[in-house]
Amino acid sequence: MSLPIATPAPTASYDSEIAARSFKRFESGPGVVSDFRRPPRSLQKCQPANKWIALAIILVGPFLGVIDFFIANIGVPSIRASLGASFSEIELVIAGYGLTYAVCLITGGRLGDIYGRKMTFILGMAGFTLTSAFCGLAPTAGWLIFWRLVQGCAAAAMFPQALSFVQVNFTGSAKRVAFSLYGTMIGFGSIVGQLLGGFLIHANLFQLGWRPIFLINLPIGILTIIGASFLLNESRAERAPKLDLGGVAILTIGLALFSYPFMEGQERGWPLWAWLCLLASFPILWGFWLFERRQSAKNRFPLIEPRLFCDRGFVVGLIVTCIYFAGHSSMILVLSLYLQFSLRLNPMYAGFALVPFSFAFLLGSTVSGKVNGYLGRRSLHLGVAVLVVGIVALAFQAAPTPGHLTAGFVLACFIYGIGRGLVTSPLYNTVLSGIPHQDAGAASGVTSTMPQLANSIGIALIGAVVFGGIPK
Repeated sequence: MSLPIATPAPTASYDSEIAARSFKRFESGPGVVSDFRRPPRSLQKCQPANKWIALAIILVGPFLGVIDFFIANIGVPSIRASLGASFSEIELVIAGYGLTYAVCLITGGRLGDIYGRKMTFILGMAGFTLTSAFCGLAPTAGWLIFWRLVQGCAAAAMFPQALSFVQVNFTGSAKRVAFSLYGTMIGFGSIVGQLLGGFLIHANLFQLGWRPIFLINLPIGILTIIGASFLLNESRAERAPKLDLGGVAILTIGLALFSYPFMEGQERGWPLWAWLCLLASFPILWGFWLFERRQSAKNRFPLIEPRLFCDRGFVVGLIVTCIYFAGHSSMILVLSLYLQFSLRLNPMYAGFALVPFSFAFLLGSTVSGKVNGYLGRRSLHLGVAVLVVGIVALAFQAAPTPGHLTAGFVLACFIYGIGRGLVTSPLYNTVLSGIPHQDAGAASGVTSTMPQLANSIGIALIGAVVFGGIPK
């Protein structure tokens, strides 16, 4: 989960330079998943004295969304032990959140355009807060999975409104600063998620075990809702797009049929139904493509704009991006399992062990703009080279003594994080570079959604392999 996040997928995604660069380059509409037009002057804007405070409030949405992805990764062993969850159920707890977030991301942005971004943000935050409570109180793994799926939908409602708010209320250098803060909050959220998750589980507050990692969202969410009610101004698109509910439904069914067998098949010995689900997913996903083409031909605001895929460079770049994010999301899960199952570190130290990666990613994203200015597209080659060095270094790390973390592992995580920070922004710029101005917003929506889907699928595929090698 880019997400998402998956990297939640995440994100869509969890990358500091993506939003700023795509919006700065194309100046497209209010948010990556919105109407993709310049906001009309009639939209109400915050007063200069209040808009920075309002920005701080609305950025809590993306911040919490990122935190909950990383917190869940750190909580895997504790959740499994407490609820007696199978590995396939643990995969659903993590990947299910990113899957529903990704599928609903474009719809969340359009809801803000139609019904108002302030109202959509508040309702999304309320839903996220409420589902966090239900996750923290879940009596079984099944209920935890259900509420995580709903939580992903709520995150998709509040996440896009932050970008829309910046697009409507900021201009010029102030907009660049606002997008920079947006990216910083996402990077900071990945660090806080790992540290906070490890601390809360290790502290075992009130003998609740893993449950506080979700319950901690309640006071934050309530305060954010109160602040948003008083300090955010309402705005909506002058010509709001319609919702492609049919596309959302078909895509959700197709992706569920594709990813679920990888989560349950390993656990159950790959029964016949798992293969049938996989086979059924392909015609359904093809039907989604045909449905979207028909929606586009009738000017009905398709979930994914088919004409974008006539650009060969965009298609190839999108495939590379999806592979990249699928590998990264599964890498985070693998590292978390390695630290807690192989090295037998407690959750708090496992969280600390992953901080060098998050810090390095933040650092790499920060300098990637200057590196790209000097090297152009060759900066992508440099980033990939550093990334490969980090992955190879991680692959050769051994666990000679359980309970001990080697300096080599920390250094390898740092190199991997630097490489990912250097790759992500140039990769997105390369994918979007050939897109015409009028399609920039639609392309941004696709490139925000697909990596989040890749996050979930990556966790499902790699998770099936990794969990198969861990003693039951």
